This record gives sequence, C-alpha cells and structure tokens, in this order.
Amino acid sequence: MKVIQSFWSKPFAFPAANSFEARSQGGFLNESQFIYTWALSLLSLKEVFSHVHLNTDEKGKKAWIDFFEFPYDSCSTDMDAIEEFPSDLWSTGKLLTYAGIKEPFVHFDVDVVLGKHFDMHKLEHDLFVEFHYDDCILKRYSTIIHKILNYEINMSPEFKGIIAQSNFVYNDYNLGITGGYDYDFFNRYAQNSFNNLKLNIPFLRNVDSTTKSFLNCFYEQYCFYETARIELKCVNKLVKSTLNLDFDYQKSKIDSGYRNFDFVHFHGGYKRLYPELSGKWLKEYYPEYYRNINEKIAFINSQQLSN
Repeated sequence: MKVIQSFWSKPFAFPAANSFEARSQGGFLNESQFIYTWALSLLSLKEVFSHVHLNTDEKGKKAWIDFFEFPYDSCSTDMDAIEEFPSDLWSTGKLLTYAGIKEPFVHFDVDVVLGKHFDMHKLEHDLFVEFHYDDCILKRYSTIIHKILNYEINMSPEFKGIIAQSNFVYNDYNLGITGGYDYDFFNRYAQNSFNNLKLNIPFLRNVDSTTKSFLNCFYEQYCFYETARIELKCVNKLVKSTLNLDFDYQKSKIDSGYRNFDFVHFHGGYKRLYPELSGKWLKEYYPEYYRNINEKIAFINSQQLSN
C-alpha cells in the first residue's frame, strides 16, 4: 500500500485575504509550529513505513525536500497542473492526489502523528477514513449546501444528483487518514469534485470567504461521504465512535506521551489547543531535525531582514 502525504504550495505562498484559516501557517499559530508538526508527522510515519511519498508542486519540492531536507523517499510535482485554481481552495491538491492514484494507498495529512500502537489492520479495507462527525457539528455545516445553491454555481448532473439524494443534509467524514484498496472509487469521486471545482473558478469571486473556505470540506469530505453512500460502499472508520469535537477527545492520548498512542491528529482547534507540543516532541525525540529546522528558519528570517 502506497503511503502518501501531499502539499500544494499556492495556499501557503498566497493565502487569501480573510481566509477562514491561516493557510500560510497551516492553520497553526505560527509557521514554526506548522513546520515542527509536519516534520514530526513525517518522521513518525517513517517509524512505521519503509517508504513515504510526497505529492506536491515544484515550489513545494524546493521548499520541503531541497531546503528543509524533509526525508521523503520519493516525490512527484503533479500539483504544478493546478496553478489556475484560487489559493483559498486548499483541498484542490488532495483531490488531485486522490484522482490520480493508481494503486492501493493511505494518505496522511501532515498534521497526523502516528504512535507505536497504530493498528495497521485498520488499513486493510477497500475504503477507510479517520472518523465521522456528530450531528451537532454537521448541523453547523448544513447551511453550506443552501448557501452554495444560492450562488450561481455550475454543477454537473452527477453532482446535482449527489446533493438531491442527500436531502440537503450535510454529512461528511474526516479524511486526515484515508485510502484503501478501492482506488477506483477515489478516482471517480475526486475527479467529479475536481471537475466541478474547475467549472466554478469564474464564479468563486462572488462567494463570501467563509463559504468559499467551507467549499473545501464540501468537495473533499461531503462528496466522499455521499458518493460512498449512493454507491453502497462500506467505509471503515479508524475511530469507531462518532465524535463530538466540543470536548478534548484526544487529551488522554496526548497525556500518555509521545508515541504511546495509536495516532494524534492536530486538526481544527487542536492546532491552537496544544501549540507547543509538536516542537517539544520534535526537540526531544528528533533533535537533529529540530535544530536543522530552526537554523533554516533563522536563515529565512535573516534574508527577509536584509531585504
């Protein structure tokens, strides 16, 4: 099973004004915390897997592999092909990755850290995702569908059918960890989402920033959920319980100490709830990488000051 992480540089190099999340910092409080977390994520993957691939663009390759020297085993620059997409559609890079995969795979977001209790057997499914949100969270997102329909947005017949069959109720999975043997499903669902995103590039300038940001969840997560439901696909959830994110459900994992867990995902509010943790763990367990990152950041800062 191919192990993949992905990074599209445009949302980070050119973050949209009033973006729902500060994508130039990966949603973290500052760029250092984002870089520490990504490095920790990759290094934790390499404790488990023999080969980790990065799908990015040429700018991403120069930044993370050539400059920061992240130890990926292979790299592709397919995302050079999506330069035309607006920077606030940050899920476009992941959709491109899903659409192009031609073998069984697992994709890890760069804010997922694996521990020594990670159960590899949970990946032995046609389709798997991280978890399903509870109804309270989903109700907050349901207005996105109606907002989308209120804009002059083009939709293919297949896409209109997906929304109609959902009865305009928002459902989705968190895809922080996702993949499976049925890569054909990922090709179909992601290509459909990707095509509809491309159709609507001219219309997106009229969409408010919050709705535009939620479009990322809509095209990546909602469309996965609904396509799987319509096709009667069995989807395995790595976290079996439906999660209410109004409380700190990962606290016991984090308190157990680095790698004494299955995995930790610094998604959403967790980026701000534990802002110093990734740097602390990286410094303690991978001090050479921690030192190298700080030296590189210091060099960048000195270059900016001199200019």
